[in-house]
Amino acid sequence: MKNSLNFLIEANKLKEIPRTGWVLMKVKNPETIAEHIFRVVISAWVLGYLKKFNEKKLVKLALIHDIVETYAGDKTPFLYWEGLDRKKTEDEEVLLRGVRLSKEEKERRGEIKFQNEKNSLLKLTSFLNPSLGNEIFLLWFDYEKRISREGKFTKQIDRIETLIQSIEYFGSKKITGGTSWWEGTEEIVEDPMLLDFLHIIQNKFYGKNFPKNKELENILDFLLEIGKLKRMPRMYWILRGIKNPETVAGHIFTLTLMALIFGREKKQLNQEKLLKMALCHEITAICTGDTIPYYLDLPKSQKERNEVFKKLPRLLKEQKAKKFFIDYKAEKIAIKKITSKLDSSLRNEIIKLWEEYRTKSSPEGSFLSQLNVLAALLQGLLYQKKDKNFSVGALWEWAFEVCDDPLCIQLMDEMKRKLHRK
Repeated sequence: MKNSLNFLIEANKLKEIPRTGWVLMKVKNPETIAEHIFRVVISAWVLGYLKKFNEKKLVKLALIHDIVETYAGDKTPFLYWEGLDRKKTEDEEVLLRGVRLSKEEKERRGEIKFQNEKNSLLKLTSFLNPSLGNEIFLLWFDYEKRISREGKFTKQIDRIETLIQSIEYFGSKKITGGTSWWEGTEEIVEDPMLLDFLHIIQNKFYGKNFPKNKELENILDFLLEIGKLKRMPRMYWILRGIKNPETVAGHIFTLTLMALIFGREKKQLNQEKLLKMALCHEITAICTGDTIPYYLDLPKSQKERNEVFKKLPRLLKEQKAKKFFIDYKAEKIAIKKITSKLDSSLRNEIIKLWEEYRTKSSPEGSFLSQLNVLAALLQGLLYQKKDKNFSVGALWEWAFEVCDDPLCIQLMDEMKRKLHRK
């Protein structure tokens, strides 16, 4: 448990590391690596569903594909844009159109990148038990070398997600968005269905007239909606006065990683179900906004709010039930709306996973609900480490109230030993 917690603390840094390409392009408040990973995982799942690929493997591949950047950093753009200055007109033009390198030079730089990331991953997985560490390393190696069909597919999805993000940031005009994302994507994407998906992107954003595909159009719309969670800070941290708090997408990344690590220890649970449940447990925030439990009426002053948040509100059972029902009803409407255009089987699966989590009506739902609270507690403890005045008393109370799984209690004990301020 000590090693697993150390791994989570290190991987949690990905929620604070902005993606280098967007920094170079002067994007204000750019997405983090964790937020990018989040939409890659969702994209791999829903597009892989159409291919009838191994969805569990796809989710795992996408989840760990960039965790090497915990130590190695997001170096892909740097390797190609080394020495360029966004402030210089001539360099800005290069950044917009992309760097032209020979095949040999790309391979040389790619090998340097591979070795750096390999060493980073070995360092990161050294915290874990050998079995899990080996699984994560082999998944990453599969992704990097495109060994399995799922590995090849995830590699292409990664590029497509970056392309979509570039369009969201810069629009579709060459003068602002550049062509480098399209060129980089077209170099990698070869799957027939994903090539069709690129045509759908061109139809939507560039006014092209490629053959229509309603199913892929609906998935694109779904992924664009999902992307809103990258820009949605968690309400609890906003109310606590945290600057640049984690987003809903960042939180989902952490919880899904926890589901991967600790789900393996719960042999009686369906790991694929647990991972997918973590991914969709809070996508309702797209419509409802991020909500917080228990707290009803909060004072406007930050100082007074901080006092309130020092402990968990004492609500009657009837009050808790009423608050739950109000939130549940709104979220049920939201999850149906968000998934309304997806294939009926996929839509029903997502709704069912969300329902089981929200009502704790399955072993996976009950376990993930506890992990979710511990993900919030971990983030709170990390904020407290930076700010000695930050109180996590209410989060501890919440964890003690909801956690009864032995593994979750062990994790709480380890958090207390390692992170709790005396």
